[in-house]
Amino acid sequence: MIQRLSVYPDRLRIALLVLNESHWSRSILEGVSRFAVEHGGWDFWLHPRALKTQALMPSDWKGEGIIARIADERVRESLECHKLPTINVSWHSEHSPRFPKVIADPEGSGQLAGNFFVNRGFQHFGYIGPPLCYNYRDPVLPAVQQAVEEAGFSLSTFVPDPASPSSDYDYQRARLVEWVRALPKPIGIVAFSTVVAREVMLTCSAEGINVPNDVAVLAVEHDPLISQLSPMPISYIQQRPELVGYEAARELRRLISGGEPRDEPICIAPEGIIEKPSTDTIFAADAMVQEAVAFIKRNSDTAINVSDLTRHLDVSRRSLEDRFRKALNRTPAEEIRHARLLVLKDYLRQTNLSLADISARSGFSCENAALRFFKRMTGMTPGEYRRNYDPVSASVVR
Repeated sequence: MIQRLSVYPDRLRIALLVLNESHWSRSILEGVSRFAVEHGGWDFWLHPRALKTQALMPSDWKGEGIIARIADERVRESLECHKLPTINVSWHSEHSPRFPKVIADPEGSGQLAGNFFVNRGFQHFGYIGPPLCYNYRDPVLPAVQQAVEEAGFSLSTFVPDPASPSSDYDYQRARLVEWVRALPKPIGIVAFSTVVAREVMLTCSAEGINVPNDVAVLAVEHDPLISQLSPMPISYIQQRPELVGYEAARELRRLISGGEPRDEPICIAPEGIIEKPSTDTIFAADAMVQEAVAFIKRNSDTAINVSDLTRHLDVSRRSLEDRFRKALNRTPAEEIRHARLLVLKDYLRQTNLSLADISARSGFSCENAALRFFKRMTGMTPGEYRRNYDPVSASVVR
């Protein structure tokens, strides 16, 4: 009989039973890989697995531990017979000593999303969850609802057609059109994922509903490719799935070494919200203020000041400041500082450029000017911000 042979018999042999189709799942696997590399390397067994591909653990597989997305009973049963330390990285199912969990904090993400729109001054709120056919447990919705209701508002939830034969939103289009038309506006909508956020935005575009000024959209689970394929880039919760993978690997190694399972799951707290154009709402009926904000955004990577605004709009500084305060409850200078800060943050998160290069590209006279501005606005240096953003340096709730 043909037998399984390990490629690296001197390394820990670890099975990865995790989706590898989505950006989220691949990010988890990146975190696992990073931990393994830092600790001498592991011998991984993995099975290509998409949403509709149910991978089960082979009964003859031999190893030391498993990291799995345990989303249904068949997967659970295939793992039970191995009696190996196993970490569950899925929101599905309950935490248990047999299958302890390391997950992104869904309640924290929902609270963050709901409070984001509350703090932005919205008075109307919506939520759209995952497709019903995925049979997903949705722990985000209750947290969003709690945040909205604690602020004294109500939440409108999209109710999909249960007869839909697949996750293709073309089958939900009529119902989605009806929902977005009926929503009071302006409204902030929290979407379970970038996929469903994109569908909301496509529907709004087809109906002539402005995103983000009539409907602002924030995704919980992020996929950068889907965001690029959307009418505009989509704001999202920075959940840090890489850290989920890294901590799952760390916890698995602890269990393999004889550690006891924890009483509670390890929850990775969300880092914050990455703001993109989909939530860039301008609460201003004043056309001049709208044009001023648009001008600021177009020139946020230059050394723009209030004088540039007044010249562009042919208006006095005092008049412009009065109109800003009435429309937005802030000054033109504050709007400029906020826009320039977002530019710096984007460079720090998305590139490895030096602060000197970032300063030059962001319209600052020198590196020290950018450093002082960033420290004054955030309370931390650009270097501290960049290190805090590192996928394996976030908060962990144990």
